[in-house]
Amino acid sequence: MRIKSGQLGAALQKELSPVYFITGDEPLQLFESADLIRKVARKAGYENREILSVDTGFHWNQLAFEADSLSIFADKKIIDLRLPSGVIGAEGAKALVNYCQRLPEDTLLLITAGKIASSSIKSRWFEVLDVAGVIIQVWPLEGLDLIRWLEQRMHHRGLTTSTEGLGILASRIEGNLLAAAQEIEKLFVLYGAGELSTQQIFDVVSDSSRYD
Repeated sequence: MRIKSGQLGAALQKELSPVYFITGDEPLQLFESADLIRKVARKAGYENREILSVDTGFHWNQLAFEADSLSIFADKKIIDLRLPSGVIGAEGAKALVNYCQRLPEDTLLLITAGKIASSSIKSRWFEVLDVAGVIIQVWPLEGLDLIRWLEQRMHHRGLTTSTEGLGILASRIEGNLLAAAQEIEKLFVLYGAGELSTQQIFDVVSDSSRYD
């Protein structure tokens, strides 16, 4: 099942999937989506976590080993599989298909990956993940999508502003959501919750632009 990152919270409230695959080239959305899954899983009893990083020297049989091994510390565990490059390869594709064909009990597989090639979406391993679990593709935000994200982010901090104020913030961060999150935190620290004027945002953003 494929969902957008903004739909993840609601989906997690309904049920936990045995597999989550998060991929894309927008770091903040990727990190926060994975972190939300881990937090919900821990509350559901998945207290143990095994981190597998696909880098030089990694062998895909480690995934099968973790799937078959019982946790010493808890009945439920998370296999946190990280693929920074987004490249699966033939061995990885086979390992993921095999995993999904016999999903282990009391185990949640969380895969975070960099942006994958468009051809991967038609591959067997992607289709198998789509059937077995949840796929979330995160993309850089722009235009109205970026404005909505900024507005929601500010709302979570109890902040509001005008359309012009949102526009100033959007032009400053240039699509970098991590920078946006930092600017919003700075605004909250300086002014507290409430409505921000365009001038307040401009002053903070200008200072940040000058000293970066």
